Amino acid sequence: MAENGFQSACTYIYDPAILLRLTSSTFQAEYKNGVKPLNPGENLKLRPLCLEDYDKGYLQLLSQLTSVGDVTREQFEDRFNKMKACDDTYYITVIEDLTSKQVIGSATLVKEQKFIHGSTARARVEDVVVSDSCRGKQLGKV
Repeated sequence: MAENGFQSACTYIYDPAILLRLTSSTFQAEYKNGVKPLNPGENLKLRPLCLEDYDKGYLQLLSQLTSVGDVTREQFEDRFNKMKACDDTYYITVIEDLTSKQVIGSATLVKEQKFIHGSTARARVEDVVVSDSCRGKQLGKV
């Protein structure tokens, strides 16, 4: 682990330092049972998607949301690298259960550059999913 709590050997889809810049005033939802956006629970870690998540059940988690199909490691790595190359566009954030080493939650924020609204950017949240074994713990809010 690096000093900031993120694995230095991981290839993240976006810079994990972005998460470290968030403050509690950023979040408007109400949370219960000690759950907080940057601290989702005991032995749970909020972080960017990384290449190694192929082996941590990421695609199986997505299959609880929709049809994924048969995605090989090579296809996963190719898509991951293409998304990562679109700097400042894809922010896929996951929750990892540090005990089981499995991804148990995920959400994607896609940032879109616009000509309208004064040539600004807009973003949308997509593909929010929490493992059926972890639902009811407010992790979807996180």
